[in-house]
Amino acid sequence: MGKQTCDLCMIFYSSKQFTLYNGDSKQILPTMAENSIDSVVCDPPYELGFMGKSWDCTGIANDVQLWKEVLRVLKPGGHLLAFSGSRTYHRMAVAIEDAGFEIRDQIMWVYGSGFPKSHDVSKAIDKAAGAEREVVGETRKGAQSESTGRYGAWGDGITPTAPATAAAKQWQGWGTALKPAHEPIVLARKPVKGTVANNVLTYGVGGINIDGTRVGSEGGSTRGDKPS
Repeated sequence: MGKQTCDLCMIFYSSKQFTLYNGDSKQILPTMAENSIDSVVCDPPYELGFMGKSWDCTGIANDVQLWKEVLRVLKPGGHLLAFSGSRTYHRMAVAIEDAGFEIRDQIMWVYGSGFPKSHDVSKAIDKAAGAEREVVGETRKGAQSESTGRYGAWGDGITPTAPATAAAKQWQGWGTALKPAHEPIVLARKPVKGTVANNVLTYGVGGINIDGTRVGSEGGSTRGDKPS
């Protein structure tokens, strides 16, 4: 972004190409000039109340006024990429659209490290019946610690057990949540002025470098001479 005067924030890094500020976006954005930013990539809180943390339930991701400020500083045709959670994405996307953005598409960040917080229906039935389940295997270490909630740490372990009641047998294998394995990203754009051709020549933004993001294959494309 261009270098701006900002008395409400701290300049974290500055060079001839850009200035990086460290501060509250609600305070920094109003100090920036209109139509001065080429693009915005952000990862706001997912508004899930993660581990009871206050920073994850402020409502900032769904604040229409905040996104209006983002829209104001973006150049016409400038793109916005905003990460969110699978359960709260819709609220943020609506706020971005209500601020005046065009929702252009959705990108998925897919990963395999998520650990489901699923309630085992079969175990819950046995517990409610006061029935003790038979241990049928060795304890398996989980990918997330139940005590700390930290991913990437060895968890407290899962001990395989067999259903003890007929009802529990009927519901064996059932849970209440899917494994978290993706995070959606809003791809939005500030409306262009006039035609796309005129906009990109005037402001230098408005398009997406498709060729720069193509993914090829070792055996060549299956669709002519162009990779996906």
